[in-house]
Amino acid sequence: MIKLLVDALMGNGMDIGVLRLVNYLSFRVIMGMVTSLLFALAFGFRFIVFLYRKKLRDVSGDISAINAFGKRGIPTGGGLLVMLSVTFSTLLWGDLTNRFTIVLIVGFLYLGFVGFVDDFQKVRFKSSLSGLSQLGKTILLLLFILPFAVFLISGLNPVPEPLRTAIFIPFLKNPVLNLSTGFYIAFVVFAVFSIVNAVNITDGLDGLLGGTAILTIGVYMIFAYIIGNAVYANYLLFPFVAGTGEIAVFGAILIGALFGFLWFNTYPAEVFLGDTGSLAVGGAIAMMAFLTKQELLFPIVGGLFVFEIFTSLLQQKIGGRLGRRILHRAPFHHEMTHRGIAEPKVVVRLIIVSILLALIALLSLKVR
Repeated sequence: MIKLLVDALMGNGMDIGVLRLVNYLSFRVIMGMVTSLLFALAFGFRFIVFLYRKKLRDVSGDISAINAFGKRGIPTGGGLLVMLSVTFSTLLWGDLTNRFTIVLIVGFLYLGFVGFVDDFQKVRFKSSLSGLSQLGKTILLLLFILPFAVFLISGLNPVPEPLRTAIFIPFLKNPVLNLSTGFYIAFVVFAVFSIVNAVNITDGLDGLLGGTAILTIGVYMIFAYIIGNAVYANYLLFPFVAGTGEIAVFGAILIGALFGFLWFNTYPAEVFLGDTGSLAVGGAIAMMAFLTKQELLFPIVGGLFVFEIFTSLLQQKIGGRLGRRILHRAPFHHEMTHRGIAEPKVVVRLIIVSILLALIALLSLKVR
């Protein structure tokens, strides 16, 4: 909104003084992050009270847990706070004429809405098993993923046409494969669906998803900033895509919102993200990966998410067929707490692993 106002004033030849800073991407990246952080901090406590009074409280209970009902009654659906922070800050500091910004905010809000419906169903029927069915959730996710895949191959995508279906591998400067339209759409559907679910399943301990997602988003934010800058992109041998810097603005805003949410979500948590937040955050990461053409960077920077969903599938698919548990509990963060490791220690250790993975991913900026 501020960007539109500044552009309109400059278009009429007016002297805008200090408002010229809005034209600098780095300024809007910083201000967007600060705004979303302050928004979450300012309204966080009142929002938690609101959720509690509306009885949007956690109903989980796992009979295999050491303390099955220790977290019952804590407000859930805190992802709504993140969504509000991101929406407000994006409207304020984002370029609302940029197609990347539009796609990111629409997808983010839609997936958050799907998560909220799931959370609301669980609370309504007072059971963590009473949310959306697997089929229902899959259909609702595909209602966004399929149009997103079509957008990526269409002329609406600001990415140059030769690059739209190209596949880049980290540490290599040239694309290694150019898929047909059909195969690329199938790849997008599979990858986005997998990323969203991998992020969603990682949300199980106080502060875990927020802490690890911030690192992943931060790496993609850096890539977006570089790819959207002609000088940096040319120096680091990336294809320059005009407007990609707005992805960095959105990423910074989301990081600020997650930092603000972590203020209330660190152990012992006062509020949970719920599927409202985890689906929205997972979708944002997936969209940033594809819009920056760094899809295959996710197995590195999001390696923890990949491992978490791998352990869950290992338990369900293979362990189920064998008729025995491969792990005591899945996904992996629950296995660690089951073995007696304190929850805060598990979270910090997994965040350290994510830091290492983020640094490896950043190496691919130069080692090409």
